[in-house]
Amino acid sequence: MSIVSYSEEEVFFTPQSHPVPMDIWAEFMNFLNQYSADPIAYSVVFFIFAVLAAIILPIPVEIGLVLNPGTPFIFKALILGTGKAVGSILVFYIGFKVEGSVRRWSERWWFAKWFVEKCTWFVEKTGYVGLYILLSIPGMVDTIPIYAFSIFNKEGRVLEMKYFALVNFLGGITRALILFALFHLFNIDLFGSLS
Repeated sequence: MSIVSYSEEEVFFTPQSHPVPMDIWAEFMNFLNQYSADPIAYSVVFFIFAVLAAIILPIPVEIGLVLNPGTPFIFKALILGTGKAVGSILVFYIGFKVEGSVRRWSERWWFAKWFVEKCTWFVEKTGYVGLYILLSIPGMVDTIPIYAFSIFNKEGRVLEMKYFALVNFLGGITRALILFALFHLFNIDLFGSLS
């Protein structure tokens, strides 16, 4: 292990044993703030962030809505929804490809098999509406429900990719509008104007 200048409380170790400062959020916010003055650059960065949040980043995407108050909120909501839809298309294909492996793996342990059966039942029973509701909840980590609904999709027979992407798009916009309404209700203006 290498010697670092951080205290033990400020550092965690990745599997490669490289020290990483715990202030990743501060660095991420600084990165986003760099682009907050330029609406075009900010929109591109926010779109990429929304795509990555759907695919691999287990963090809520709402943070991108509060920066750059010069960009109309509805435009940021559309970027959020579009990024989530694009990311969900890739996740849909990933889920389709790994579903068989997950099902075979789950046969080894009774708990894993039970879990896969319950998740499959949930996806079948709630379908697009269940996914839409989960994706509309402010603060919800999108990665988990998107992967769950894609992996437990019974070989693509329950959910179709185009509607899966549409639900992700609408869920992103709805989440943004719910957040806007909640903040507006309490007279907190973090987002700039709606239009």
